[in-house]
Amino acid sequence: MANDGTAKGLEFSIPANNQKIIEIYNKLRSGQLGVNKDYQRKLVWKRSHKLNFIDTILRNYPFPEIYFAPGALDQVKLILIDEIVDGQQRLTTIRDYIEGTDVFALPNISIKKFSELTPEEKTMFLNYEISVRYLKNANQEQVREIFQRINKTDYALNATERINAQWGDSEFVCFAKQLIEPDFDSDSIQFKIDQELKKKFVCFFHGKDDEEEGVFSANDVSRMLALQYIMSVVATMDCQGYFVRNEKLQSYIAGYNESFPQAADLIERLSNVVDFIQGLQIRRDSRWYNKANLFTLFVELDKIDLSTIDSAKFSKVLSSFDLRATMDEIGMLEGDEKLTADEVKYLGLAREAVNEKTAREFRGEFMQRLIKKSAK
Repeated sequence: MANDGTAKGLEFSIPANNQKIIEIYNKLRSGQLGVNKDYQRKLVWKRSHKLNFIDTILRNYPFPEIYFAPGALDQVKLILIDEIVDGQQRLTTIRDYIEGTDVFALPNISIKKFSELTPEEKTMFLNYEISVRYLKNANQEQVREIFQRINKTDYALNATERINAQWGDSEFVCFAKQLIEPDFDSDSIQFKIDQELKKKFVCFFHGKDDEEEGVFSANDVSRMLALQYIMSVVATMDCQGYFVRNEKLQSYIAGYNESFPQAADLIERLSNVVDFIQGLQIRRDSRWYNKANLFTLFVELDKIDLSTIDSAKFSKVLSSFDLRATMDEIGMLEGDEKLTADEVKYLGLAREAVNEKTAREFRGEFMQRLIKKSAK
């Protein structure tokens, strides 16, 4: 008996058996196979994944086994409806391919449509054998845990790592990855950032060399906190407003899974802001390259026409505030020189990296006041 809160283990191991595509397809069509929506994930495969998967079958290559479990008894049809525990996306893609729906209804796809296959090719496809494990002796609690274990590689995944495990090929995620991951490359993405432009972003966020201060720590990168940060910047710039913590990210990641139409516009805006910040020639170890402050700089500078700002004046405003904040921290400011209540509040929110909407809005309003001091 498990004593860590998990379900009791199965009494016997589950052997794998083969079932032909035609057998499984007929079960899907007749309703003898279903999905338990209480714990199954939504379908997230992109067009390229579906096409590549069908191409795998057409080439007679193997793919990982799928799992079924006994479901409910339909007392009207007098049939037992089995549950798809793992393999929902694969089986749905096979069904759509045979029926010529979804992506397979589009013209000029990269593989032969099912209707275009020769009789011999159709026979080979329908007779393709899928490895299936049937969890006939598992109860619902055990089935749920088996599903979770199949789809987990690390029980300590943080929120962004879990998102990446499920949505790592989302166009929105891939757009963000190109900004910070020097080795990221994928043939399946629609919008590819120009290599020189990509290099500029990577150098900006990671530093040009080992001696230059980077925005992200090694831990930020390895735990995908850097990716979460960049996605938050991009989403905030796109929706032109702050949001609570990272609540909008899931809708952006899922909503822009297939395509991210704003990519070209946003890459230009991001590039303009990076060029402007670099032109300020602020020390890389200043507080303005702190993630919270840089987040505010990106969003607020993107809102205005950068040509209306005197960059030399703005650089002095930022450097002066940075110096005063440092002097205040060591108790060197007195009397009228002391920081205002708003300055103290801004520094506190930035230091604590508070991600509440009201905190981000306050930091944004404060930054706009600094920007207005630097107008031409």
